[in-house]
Amino acid sequence: MKRRDFLKVSLASFITLMTYSEEIFAKVNFSNNNKTKGIIFIVGDGWPLGVMKAMNEFMERKFKEKSNLSMLIKNLKSRILLQNTSSLSSLVTDSAPASVAWATGSKTVNRSLSILPDGKKLKTVFQLAKEKGLSCGFVTTTRVTHATPAAWYSHNPNRDDEENIAIDLLNSGLDIAMGGGDNFMNAEKRKDKEDLYRKFISKGYKVIGTREELINSLSSDNPILGVFSSSHMSYFVDRINDEELGKKQPSLPEMTSVALKKLSKNQKGFVLLIEAGRIDHACHANDAYSSMMDCYELDKTIGIVMDFISKNKEVLLIVTSDHGNSGYGINGTGPEYNDATEALLNYKNRASFEYMIKKMKKQDLKTVKEIFEYYTQHFISMDEAEEIFKNLNQKRKVVINDIWYEPEATMGRILSKSIYDYEEDKPKYPPKQRRGNVGFTSTNHTAEDQIVILYGKNFYSSGLKNLIDNTDLYGLICSYMGIDYKNPKMDRLDAISYAKNISNEEWERHLELHIS
Repeated sequence: MKRRDFLKVSLASFITLMTYSEEIFAKVNFSNNNKTKGIIFIVGDGWPLGVMKAMNEFMERKFKEKSNLSMLIKNLKSRILLQNTSSLSSLVTDSAPASVAWATGSKTVNRSLSILPDGKKLKTVFQLAKEKGLSCGFVTTTRVTHATPAAWYSHNPNRDDEENIAIDLLNSGLDIAMGGGDNFMNAEKRKDKEDLYRKFISKGYKVIGTREELINSLSSDNPILGVFSSSHMSYFVDRINDEELGKKQPSLPEMTSVALKKLSKNQKGFVLLIEAGRIDHACHANDAYSSMMDCYELDKTIGIVMDFISKNKEVLLIVTSDHGNSGYGINGTGPEYNDATEALLNYKNRASFEYMIKKMKKQDLKTVKEIFEYYTQHFISMDEAEEIFKNLNQKRKVVINDIWYEPEATMGRILSKSIYDYEEDKPKYPPKQRRGNVGFTSTNHTAEDQIVILYGKNFYSSGLKNLIDNTDLYGLICSYMGIDYKNPKMDRLDAISYAKNISNEEWERHLELHIS
């Protein structure tokens, strides 16, 4: 797939983005280089197979496109594995120790960034690659200080300590760091009032904050810090439907294109981490369509990467997910499940739940109903609107093993529930109103094994089995890049003695920080 086709108009709203993307892609112009070695590590955060399946079906049936992901999986040069994702402290991991496993080859406890529970720091792939003179960087749709990228450059027992993690980024020496997170860089927003932008500039970084500045950064040889939003970057569905967001915030394929152009100039090699981080947040919110669309953006990013690899044959691509999330499932619908396809294709949101909720705040019940119907393009009953309204105006309650994200979970459940006429207490088919059919088991992470896709030269000589541990990918990266280093490890039982349960109040603060 050509880079210029990444925003092929499968949705009418993509038209508004095409001009801006062409400006970036026209300037990138990947060159042929069959000597430089590189690792491109792509993470769909909280990316269950159900989301992947839904996205593929949407692309083929609704957008009339073949996904890059499906073509990559079917490629004879690819290999598909499954990986265990458990952390030292739990069968169900959070993003921090999952990313630490890839970056260091060692497991740690939930919340920790490249540090063992006893305080031993773990050397990361980025650190080891920089020592060999390689270029390193990452692009993400989350904050640049969020868990997945932070695990590759920070050593902190608390992933929520993002003010200090931002200082670790400043001192990391990375060549590229792009995503959201102005709240932890801006002197007016930081608790210590430190202006980290000024400090990055003093270290030679080109600091950018808009899509236009991203285009202009291609003419600079300086390392780049790109921070394009106050917190996480907006969901893809919001960036393609809100012109103001689309003009300011670049897409993941655009950031990836610039990062690859910059990093691949180093003849010694490079390592690039790419994270589609908001798939995770959409699943937490039980927002089926937003998760599909952020997966769609990830798929377009894979297209950019495959174009790059076609000209740079010594590059190894790893595509994976750190954990499942919320039990995302496409459910059979109707007699003999024959309505299931139609139900899935009935998701047609113009905005994420996050975007809708901002519009709903301080509105009356009637307006909340109108907002939901406008952005989802589905009629809802007054009773359903009241459910949303009630949860919108109540304080979120921490329920450790169930639903915390409200009214998002209610909104997701409503969209997955069709309306039937009844005859003698039995539903009449077809339904009076067919909605979607994606159901969720919770708003929490889940423990199922995750897919790994390998593509590139000589990866098959790594000795990896078909079912691996997430720590094994560190060994693959090091072997491919000629790095020989083993981090210390800790036994699970020893680690548990260090792990302490946090209070409900602290867990609530974490959840708010994680997704807000």
